[in-house]
Amino acid sequence: MVRGPREPDAGVRILHISDIHFGRSYVEAHVAAAEALAAETAASEVPLDAIIVSGDLSQRARAHEFLAARGLLGRLENVAPVLVVPGNHDAQWWRAPLGIGGAKRVHAEWRRVIARELEPTLRLPGVSIVGLNSAAGVMPWTVTWNPRDLRVKGGLTDAQLADADARLNATPAGDLRVLVLHHNVVRGKLSNRWGLARPERTLARIAAMGVDVVCTGHDHEERAELVTTSSGPLLVSTANTLSSRARGKRVASLNLIEASKAEVAIRIWHFDEEQGSFAMQHETIAAREAHAR
Repeated sequence: MVRGPREPDAGVRILHISDIHFGRSYVEAHVAAAEALAAETAASEVPLDAIIVSGDLSQRARAHEFLAARGLLGRLENVAPVLVVPGNHDAQWWRAPLGIGGAKRVHAEWRRVIARELEPTLRLPGVSIVGLNSAAGVMPWTVTWNPRDLRVKGGLTDAQLADADARLNATPAGDLRVLVLHHNVVRGKLSNRWGLARPERTLARIAAMGVDVVCTGHDHEERAELVTTSSGPLLVSTANTLSSRARGKRVASLNLIEASKAEVAIRIWHFDEEQGSFAMQHETIAAREAHAR
């Protein structure tokens, strides 16, 4: 999807939401408030360029959950271009454990209802957003020695990382480069768990791509931080869940990413139960130069 021309000095604004969990954990008030914020931001003086949904649209990868999620995506697409990637809850891993029976079976329902492309690319004036599918199900590159990781841990293959690097290399000079996957690329503060198998190696590979921002979800804890890796610094936006499953009894939240030519800001908005809306709580700002390739 490509949108029309914009002013050359205009900033970039991206709404980042995750882990909606249509099904038992779904909270209508949270999602309605997120939609309202998206519409309000899109109508402001600095409009919304894109919306990122970083996985776990469903709770059990059931058809009716995906249909409800498709309805939400349709409404969001009326506000701004949307890039969405699957999460581990969206993967019907039992249809092809370790790839037996054909790996495509894992996301057959996702492809039928949500999107045919599991790793989309969205290029807009001033920004390129590259998606990766870290939720392949139970595959050799997601399995660890910890039994708790089965069906939960994500992974990225060398081929996926090379493909993402190539797509990011095609980004016009000066554009914001954003990478999206479901699993958290930094260790959770509350969970103390990495989202990905081979996490530090993968994080270094991502940082080496010259990414300005990497957007993830999965851990149900909001984060906005500049991370130091062996390949250099990386700005990470981890969106909390909009469901009832926030870790540590935290409130639902979402992230708003705003970039100028000089800097990138990730602003975290928390849901206010009394007001029934999201309000900005805190932000993390980093210079764009820190992420130059």
